[in-house]
Amino acid sequence: MAVSKEDADGLVAAARKLTVDGPPDECAAVAKACNHAMDAGAPLSITRPTVELLAACRARIPQDDKWQADLLGLESEAWHHRYRRTGADEDLRRATAAIDAACALTGPGHRSHHRLRAQQALIHSLRPGSGAAPLDVLREAVEARDPDPRNHAVNMLNLAGQLNLRYLATRDFSALDEAIGLAERALALDDRTDDEDYSWRLLWAGQLHVQKGHDTRKAPILKKGVELLQKAVTHLPPGHSFLPGLLNQLGAAMHAHSRLSGPGDAARSELTVAVHMMRAALRMTDPTVPDYPTFASNLAMALAGLSKETGDTSLLDEAIATAEKGSRAAAASPTARDAETLTPVTGLLRSMRDQDDPAAVQALSTVFDGSHRLDAVLAGQLGAGLAARAGDWETAARLTLRAVELLPHAASEALSVEDREKGLSTIATSLARDACALVLRTGGSADRALQTLETARATLVGQALARRGDADLDPVRALAPHLAERMRELRTDLARVEDAPYGPAADRRHRLTDAVHEVTRRIRAVPGLEDYLRAPGAEVLRRRAGTVPVVTLNVSDHRCDALVLRAGEETGVVPLSGLVLHDVTENVRRFTTAMTELTRWPAAPGPTEAKKHQQVVWEVLAWLWESVAEPVLRALDIPAAPRDGRLPSRLRWSATGPLTLLPLHAAGLPDVPGACVTDRVVSSYTPTLRLLGDASSPAAGTGRREGHLVVPVPRSSLMPHRPLEGAGQEAAHVASTVPGARPLPEEAVSALAVRAGLRGARGVHFACHGQSDARHPSRSRLVLRDETLTVTDLMTERLDGLELAVLSACGTAYAGERLPDEVLHLTSAFRAAGARHVVGTLWETGDRSAAEFTKAFYASLGALPYDGARDTADDRVAAAVHRAVLQVRAWQSSPRAWAPFVHVG
Repeated sequence: MAVSKEDADGLVAAARKLTVDGPPDECAAVAKACNHAMDAGAPLSITRPTVELLAACRARIPQDDKWQADLLGLESEAWHHRYRRTGADEDLRRATAAIDAACALTGPGHRSHHRLRAQQALIHSLRPGSGAAPLDVLREAVEARDPDPRNHAVNMLNLAGQLNLRYLATRDFSALDEAIGLAERALALDDRTDDEDYSWRLLWAGQLHVQKGHDTRKAPILKKGVELLQKAVTHLPPGHSFLPGLLNQLGAAMHAHSRLSGPGDAARSELTVAVHMMRAALRMTDPTVPDYPTFASNLAMALAGLSKETGDTSLLDEAIATAEKGSRAAAASPTARDAETLTPVTGLLRSMRDQDDPAAVQALSTVFDGSHRLDAVLAGQLGAGLAARAGDWETAARLTLRAVELLPHAASEALSVEDREKGLSTIATSLARDACALVLRTGGSADRALQTLETARATLVGQALARRGDADLDPVRALAPHLAERMRELRTDLARVEDAPYGPAADRRHRLTDAVHEVTRRIRAVPGLEDYLRAPGAEVLRRRAGTVPVVTLNVSDHRCDALVLRAGEETGVVPLSGLVLHDVTENVRRFTTAMTELTRWPAAPGPTEAKKHQQVVWEVLAWLWESVAEPVLRALDIPAAPRDGRLPSRLRWSATGPLTLLPLHAAGLPDVPGACVTDRVVSSYTPTLRLLGDASSPAAGTGRREGHLVVPVPRSSLMPHRPLEGAGQEAAHVASTVPGARPLPEEAVSALAVRAGLRGARGVHFACHGQSDARHPSRSRLVLRDETLTVTDLMTERLDGLELAVLSACGTAYAGERLPDEVLHLTSAFRAAGARHVVGTLWETGDRSAAEFTKAFYASLGALPYDGARDTADDRVAAAVHRAVLQVRAWQSSPRAWAPFVHVG
């Protein structure tokens, strides 16, 4: 036990002695020590003498004495610490009554006014259904700048603690960064090393740095956290009640740091020391202490890591036993913290010892009500993987589908797009594809498999679509007009604070997002609106697809298939039996490496190297033809290219996983005439089926738009060493040949001017540099004269009625390998913002190729017949891209030159 019986008895004796005639300052000091002891596991019986001491002291001093409020605050802390151990409503009621009485005695001039109000807000937030929001009060306390540095530091750390809770619940990195800043300011403000709370301030700063370093995998940040925690241990008085918690925190931090350090003697030594400290911390802690399950979980994972490093299997057995001990303690304690984490930890440890252990799958099957949905999704995926390995496909499907349900909640719109990307990159790498494959594997319909896939992929695009306009509210207005109006109001308010990184505006964004989720829940409870904002069903998708088949290529470890969506038919399945995920991944690696070398600037490869890389490209395209394209075209009864000069039939491709990085339209055999997708069909792409527009209806806002905006950027201050001499000529050609062209002068190409122009044009042509960011797709950008236009910028625009966007820039349809199923790039951003057709590129294009494609595209577009119908207009754009690609191919047979150009729409 962290607080020995002798120490607890000593505190009780001191309290009883001071109860008789102790002065307020001494009574407060002893009561504070008793509260610390209670938090560290002292017997619950210590509460009563603490409260009696405070009541007796209050009775001896005048009612208007400023100590009255402070003593009531300490009484509230006593009941609060007891409540954290018992979970009893009566203890919380007493804590609430005491802090309310304390605050009633204070005013703005009282020395403890803001501190006690902050404490009041924190305690009220514990009441079920209170809806209390302590952050506003805590911010007020910090902004008041208490003249006592110690109180001001406490206020900052209280706010940091609440921001850290927000981060743990949502993975809002801006909240974590703000918390770190507050903890560092508190440490600098009150740096007295002889203060017993100095270690507490070091602990807060240290654990926040550790949290960020661990979650971002940045060793220097994590190392700083370890050093702060080590310093906290050295300054802690011997036998202090903080010691077990501090040792456990330091051990867990050292474990995390050792994992980032890589294999080696130094990392192994650091982990050995960490395990030693964490064992000591657990031995010193009574199982009834709320933190015991956390200590057990941290130690269990460290033991497993040390077992892996040393090969000592007895350490893994100890890890499992430790986790199970923590689970038993959690089951016996109504207020145990992090109790839900021990179940997946136990399952993970069991699977490390025996991947066929049925208890591991069972453990990982029961964690979906955990405190953080990201953890629940990860555990469900792990359990599904173990079940699939054992051949239990039903369990694997059930766990994966449950994880899919939680996915939208794990990427809350209260977060920045980049924070959502970080979260999704840890859980969504294969979830959508695996869920789709498991539905088919367990006998589910293709319709259900397709809807499952759409539910779990392109989460960020789906969120942008939901925010883009109020068209989704039309059915709500008919059945529940008050809810439609409430949702409209919330969206308007949310738009005002969606870019706020931190502070009160960020707090408001979180509250508004919670309100949006609640209104969404209420809308779905209305009969007839059950599917509001859910991924569209197969019938809706078939209607949107119109006469053009859509082929979704799903690749998973469990199976690979092409799902064919056609109007008036059930969704078809074409099993791709010759395709395995490992081969897909390897061929994508080969292709992207070769294409990167072929397009490298300024040091282009020599002829011999270029020929070698070109050969790799042809090999991958041949593999893509044999494994994917040819089986699909055969199943669709598209055996050969038209021989009478007519355009081939049109087909939409929707790839998943690594396949999103390959040019499906270029798949083919280089030495076999007609054995190429480009010869057989007119190819279009759709990143997600949610982006399929209704082919029979005109785009919203068309009547208010006119002209074709032309944006030339031959030179940019952001890329001064890479001028695009052909960009000016290309833009001039577009301006002179396209009816209604409205070119921006080169010197006027600012982000403000471009965004203003986009809001009124029917079409736009960019001739500029494009930069894709594979790690953070939301940062991918069009490079303007002195600024950029990013994916995030575009996804906040409302471009309904923009008929055509031609992005003659590099890599505008490239999403990168980190989040392939999010298909987040510049072309999908334009589509999500409302553009009906987008022409983009898969990799870096040469100046000449871009110019040749542009000339051929607009010439073909103007030459093709148009009868005014919506579907005819759609076919014209796709056909113009197709013809332009053929013309570039006739000029230059290398896929590097002609294959990057794609139509998305």
